[in-house]
Amino acid sequence: MPNPEPAHSPYQKSFQKECRIFAKEAEALADYARQYPEDHEPKQNSDIHRGLISLWSQIARVKDTGLDMVAETPRCSLVLEERSYWFIRDLADQTEFEDECDEVEARLESLAIKVEGYEIENLWLAGFLESMALHVQDRFHV
Repeated sequence: MPNPEPAHSPYQKSFQKECRIFAKEAEALADYARQYPEDHEPKQNSDIHRGLISLWSQIARVKDTGLDMVAETPRCSLVLEERSYWFIRDLADQTEFEDECDEVEARLESLAIKVEGYEIENLWLAGFLESMALHVQDRFHV
């Protein structure tokens, strides 16, 4: 009889660690943006832009470690909890998890462009980033 995989595999722990990093970076950037509600200050605007690019890279790491987790330990607790989220659906090119990560990447890229062009208010951005961080924390139990 084969040994069942641990409920919290090293791959799941690595995935959740990357999610925690994403959430902490998003919250830190939100706090920074709140300190500068006027979005017309070049240095702070540039810092926020760089922060969004960093978050964009971090969500890519979240996606990669999530896919590794599914490939290496498909019976870990996060995957077993909601299999349809982690595996490709009928006639789909990718999983719902990948779709969600791609959507976050696209939003972050769009926000970075708007920040660079001074087209978005920092307070709105801060609220959005906090919401995104909470979603990741709740969704992946971090």
